[in-house]
Amino acid sequence: MTRYDAYVEKDWQQNGLFNLLVTRSRADGSADFACFLIDLLCLGVKDVFSETEFPVPDLQAILDERLPADLRLPIHPACAKKIITGAIAYAESFGFSPHRDFRKARKVLSGLDAALCPTEIVYGENGQPCYVRGFDDDDARVDRILAILETRCGPDGFSFVDPDADAADNQAIRDELTAWLAAEPANVPRFYEFSGLITGLLLCPEVTAPTTSVDLIWAPNGRTWKDHDEVQAFYDLFMAYWNLVNTLILDCITPGAPARANPIDIYSEDFGEDDGLGLTAATFAWATGFMRAIQHQPEFWRAPLARADLAPHWEIIRWWAGITEPENRAAMIAAAQATPPRTLATAVTALAHALRQPL
Repeated sequence: MTRYDAYVEKDWQQNGLFNLLVTRSRADGSADFACFLIDLLCLGVKDVFSETEFPVPDLQAILDERLPADLRLPIHPACAKKIITGAIAYAESFGFSPHRDFRKARKVLSGLDAALCPTEIVYGENGQPCYVRGFDDDDARVDRILAILETRCGPDGFSFVDPDADAADNQAIRDELTAWLAAEPANVPRFYEFSGLITGLLLCPEVTAPTTSVDLIWAPNGRTWKDHDEVQAFYDLFMAYWNLVNTLILDCITPGAPARANPIDIYSEDFGEDDGLGLTAATFAWATGFMRAIQHQPEFWRAPLARADLAPHWEIIRWWAGITEPENRAAMIAAAQATPPRTLATAVTALAHALRQPL
């Protein structure tokens, strides 16, 4: 007797690129395992890892290593086969073959009938292939894939996403803004306080025009600009960052968003392992900026601040903005160690869900 089990990454349909695992256990105590990196958007089966004839008791450890429990979702094995075979067929229609190791790994799918799966699988994006550059796709591979797509689909028949380029562009915006604000007088918010301010303005229950918000940075005395070009340069930078933070918010409230998504533009990897104080200072500054946005237009925030369901989240933000008080620090630590943990990220994410609507 043979038993099949299959698991997929949560939010796989929204992400388009995900890991899918299939196991096959036999009555004699042996098992087979295969992990497929699936690209529903363009390339089909991008990578494969498989093992055969190993003891069933070892199966759980391999499963946890390849796809941890908090990230995986069980699916019907027939649907796993349908996803895989459909992705391969879609990719082959543009001239892309499955990973070379698929030939060996596909044995784990034998005995499964994809026709038994009722789930409709969507391939591509908006009716056409979308190639998302992988972290190990060098320039030569990118050029080959794009050339094939242009030949098969025409110059406007596909889309291309380069996450590294997008990340580099966003980092350039952050770096330029950080340098600009650092050169301003001491009363002007530095980058992380500015970031919290922008997030607060974007979550305001009443729509706030971004250009009218610039004056807040230099309030109450304003700023003397050198010339029109300097004004335009800052407004362009301001709008680029405004849109960046707005995207962070939308990415975290979109249905199926990853659990780790949150709208706070602070990343621990930007601080050294021994720079916990720097990370804490940045988070304090961010919360201060967020509260400044609320204090700027208190009449717009009256209703959200009075909502009982949001009270625990406002509490976390106030603790962070008041971190210099020992009782606030103690409360923050206790909340972070609770089950489930209550952190600034979870608080602001909850407020984003309550105050903004996904596109």
